[in-house]
Amino acid sequence: LENLPNGPAVLVYYHGAFPIDYYLFVLRIYRLTGKLIYSVIDHVIFHFPGTSLFLSIHHTGHPTREKCINILKQGHLMGVAPGGVREQNYGNNYYKLIWGKRKGFAQVAIDAKVTQRAIEALRDKHQKIPGSILHALRQRFETRKQ
Repeated sequence: LENLPNGPAVLVYYHGAFPIDYYLFVLRIYRLTGKLIYSVIDHVIFHFPGTSLFLSIHHTGHPTREKCINILKQGHLMGVAPGGVREQNYGNNYYKLIWGKRKGFAQVAIDAKVTQRAIEALRDKHQKIPGSILHALRQRFETRKQ
């Protein structure tokens, strides 16, 4: 929570087969702060019967780039999983993100002038140069207060 900015931000997360960690994160942020996280999802999900109303209630949708920028300019948080459903099953050590002509979430963050402070603070706090994510995680759990 201490790394979330008070204003708008694009929260980038990994989309696994079922991103339950992201859903729980969204619920926890709302419960503790009252902030809503607008989640961007693939338009294909809306073709499943009964999902449209449910997803709109939970501020989840497939907005245009302009609508994403407006949501951020209103001060909200936005969650995005680059690659999303299309790339959820390709994760291994050799996988390269399939960008194609996509640059949407990065361009949205630039156009809306949202902060990158939260991600940078997290990186600086938990990763020493030259850096090892495994070392950072081990160190974090060893120094964590019980």
